[in-house]
Amino acid sequence: MTNQTNIRFIDSTITIEKNTIRWENHLIKTASISQIWLGSCTDKPFPVRFVLILLLIALSGTIPGNIIGILMALVLYPIAWFYWNRKQENSKGINFEISSGKIYSFVCNNEEFTRQAYDLISDLISKNSTASKFQISFLGDGKIIDNSEKEKEPSSDSQMANVMASRLNEPIIRELQNLFTHYTQNNEINKEILSLIEKTIQSLNANDKIEMAKSFSSFITMGLIKDCNELGLNALINEIKANIY
Repeated sequence: MTNQTNIRFIDSTITIEKNTIRWENHLIKTASISQIWLGSCTDKPFPVRFVLILLLIALSGTIPGNIIGILMALVLYPIAWFYWNRKQENSKGINFEISSGKIYSFVCNNEEFTRQAYDLISDLISKNSTASKFQISFLGDGKIIDNSEKEKEPSSDSQMANVMASRLNEPIIRELQNLFTHYTQNNEINKEILSLIEKTIQSLNANDKIEMAKSFSSFITMGLIKDCNELGLNALINEIKANIY
């Protein structure tokens, strides 16, 4: 395996979103990952060619000082290389191997965090979740940021608007509940009408004007407006007219 097939990233940050993993200038699909494991990275081969080139330079030299310097480098370089390579082997990382055979390795100084990040990534890939969005930073002791919950939660302004709208719609909701009771007392219960009323109540609580207009339009086409008149549901009738006419 050549050096190009195993690429290490230290202090990097990856984003997992919609079956993709992004970091720096890279992007891979989770479907292209053939395996993922926690452990030391694949060993890199000793750069024999580089050492041979240094040796040839030393043998072809004519100045004793330069020859001695290159020979010292030939002795010190392998020692430094083996020391650094051994240090890298002892550090655990998260390794992705994709279908092309290339391996991407992510290393953090905090092995406990690396294990937590590995468990999270493995779980997300196995579940093939498209709703989750995580940022995993391997910088320092590591940090995991869950952005999926933040996107799901409405803002405080939106929540307040929905609460105020729900209070304003209370009279209409009460009349819809009366209408619902009226239809449940019939001998032949129409499930389609009951479903429509429930959906209308939900749209009023959520202040969803588009769904409200659709629901009230169905009140007209399904003939519910006649029963609203007979039951004296004036607030509901006025809201239907406001959304339709």
